Amino acid sequence: MVEPEDLKVAAVERTGLSDFGDGHFEAPLRLWSKGLTSDRLSEFGRNFLARQAVADLVRRLQIIDTLKRHPEIAEVTLPPILYISGHERSGTTLLHNLLILHPKARALLRWELVHPTPPPEAATYTSDPRIAATQKTIDGLRGSLLEHMHWVNADDPEECIFGFYNTSGILGAAPAFAMPDWAEWLGNRQPEVAFREYRMLIKLLLWRNPVPDGGHLVLKSPQVAKQLPLWLRVLPEAQMILTHRDPFRTCTSVATLMSHINQPFITDAVSGNDRLMAEYTTNLTETKCASLIDFDKNAAIKPKNVKYNELITDAAGIVAGLQNQLGVAHWPNLEADVTTYLTSQKRAKPPRSMPTFGL
Repeated sequence: MVEPEDLKVAAVERTGLSDFGDGHFEAPLRLWSKGLTSDRLSEFGRNFLARQAVADLVRRLQIIDTLKRHPEIAEVTLPPILYISGHERSGTTLLHNLLILHPKARALLRWELVHPTPPPEAATYTSDPRIAATQKTIDGLRGSLLEHMHWVNADDPEECIFGFYNTSGILGAAPAFAMPDWAEWLGNRQPEVAFREYRMLIKLLLWRNPVPDGGHLVLKSPQVAKQLPLWLRVLPEAQMILTHRDPFRTCTSVATLMSHINQPFITDAVSGNDRLMAEYTTNLTETKCASLIDFDKNAAIKPKNVKYNELITDAAGIVAGLQNQLGVAHWPNLEADVTTYLTSQKRAKPPRSMPTFGL
């Protein structure tokens, strides 16, 4: 078993730093280490995910060091936030990309979430060498199913979970299928401290590259749909937007994507086991459905709801409707901007059909 202390020592040796901050990260780190012993993981999977844990701890050390050396970051005022959540595979990425077309909007991009220190500067935001370095690690996946289902370039907006730096953000929740103990912890956690750390990360990223005057931040993370009341306690600046799609479609799409992502990490005995994947994704879908229904019913401020089919068929109309409901700054070229974005896309086309995993 790879011990948590071994992972921490490796991170300290790589950075020369030793302050890991709040000890709450120790619990997920222990469970991640335990997860590396799962009989579902191949030897390659074990080694790869151990390296990912070290990389995440390196990032944690660097963020905490930056916050200590620059206490003024804590004084950064967060702008209004449009927060997108819902089921995975229900249009959250498309809606995220459309809403950041607003001339007063700012997103958090993949490269800055993965490499947040030193904090990005407005003057070099589009030419920072970390963009090319991050893109190089992504381009190796060209041609894979991932490119056809969920592609995010280094300079595209990314999900909040990529910025978590308490080990629970490693690869998002993607390896959870291969690590059942880790999956159980993810499903039952109450991650208030992790969310508060993420609030500080937002401040760090906006410190030297803020939103435009009078503007707003657009964030998204379907992975935290079960904890939306907690998100709003930590980010009271946020207005919530939820995307909705036929649960059967989201479930089978998630199963297809998860099966592909986990393929390099799992043993031959688990690979292609449709029943296991169907059980895993069905549980995710059912619990998320219940959480979203409860949130919609009980939230003090009702979320704005977007149907996937309507977003696909009338993107400009959906965005215009949200613009009116959310009270953000006027967007004079909304329809033209949305149309240009949609017609200029050169992303790989999604699969024409997907397996049902027996569902």
